[in-house]
Amino acid sequence: MKFIQALAAASLLLIAPAFAGSPSEAFDPRSLQQRLHGAPAQLLVLGTPHLSGAPEDFDPAVLEPLLQRLAAFAPDVIAIENLSGESIRALKDYEAIYQETADVYSGRLLKGAALAAGQIGLDLPAAEAEVRRTLAEFPDAPSPAQRRQLAALFAASGDTHSALVQWWRLPEAERVAADGISPELAAFLGEYDARRNESHLIGARLAERLGLERVYPVDDHHSDDLIYPIIPQLSEFFEAQNIGAVFEMPEYQRLIQATDRLRTPEEALDTYRYLNSPEAGQLDVALQWALLIDRPSPDHAGRVRMAEWEARNLRQVAHIREAMAHAPGGRVLVIIGSAHKPWLDAYLAMISDIEVVDAAAVLGEP
Repeated sequence: MKFIQALAAASLLLIAPAFAGSPSEAFDPRSLQQRLHGAPAQLLVLGTPHLSGAPEDFDPAVLEPLLQRLAAFAPDVIAIENLSGESIRALKDYEAIYQETADVYSGRLLKGAALAAGQIGLDLPAAEAEVRRTLAEFPDAPSPAQRRQLAALFAASGDTHSALVQWWRLPEAERVAADGISPELAAFLGEYDARRNESHLIGARLAERLGLERVYPVDDHHSDDLIYPIIPQLSEFFEAQNIGAVFEMPEYQRLIQATDRLRTPEEALDTYRYLNSPEAGQLDVALQWALLIDRPSPDHAGRVRMAEWEARNLRQVAHIREAMAHAPGGRVLVIIGSAHKPWLDAYLAMISDIEVVDAAAVLGEP
């Protein structure tokens, strides 16, 4: 053992000079991008309006031109703005701190997990472990029974959207209650045909279309505890700054009304092109975030809110980076609320194994 340790230490000494930069320069992680052996991962952050806020007559068919362009990008990994079962469990365990965060952001995921657990008898951690074991051995051409079993495991692990990928990859005649899928869970999964949410209308549907086995939830709400104590101060701050009037300014209306501009396939694609443009990113930062720190606020509430937001984005980046490890040098699509896009683009561009793709190259110019 001592010999192996000494050999490892000697090896490090031999290669260390090759990694050293100028002694007068601080380390920049982007410098490692030049040293990468092989091509970097191609990563596209797709900023989206939250489709749950779209008008009642919203027709998911208008997303087809967008889906076609994303399918042409051919991602190997698709990440979505949802909590993982691991995060849900942690938030529930610390509910005294996080109050209703898990239920607010993962109520349906918890419902799906409960329905699946009642059939297969696994809680969130046990189901996640079984998901990983199953995926490691999953055949290229699984039987319908195997897909139903994996769908049930995904649901039990808190990953309803990956359960939907498996469910939708089944022929319609095979979407039945069997192999861990109870009648109640089958009905629950069927409800998503009528629900409006980008995680399944874009993420899970695209994964199904491309023959992927899952999507990766990468959202995080572990900084929400910073917000609860300052809600009164934030309300006071927003009222004093007349934020309502700011939101009515003409230059922000195209951004604010994005969910109302999804009536036709052409309009929907145009909206996505705009939301993913540098112009929209700059406007969103000015509208929602810069004003939190460029003026005083009671008890520094604005700065605390900014800390929560930046921490959330950084944790999302960490989850995305983990998901990328499943496809080194591959293509990664992140489907996320458009407010996150400028932050994620900037943070992810710092990482050694990523080339951030300009959305215009995939969607076309706005």
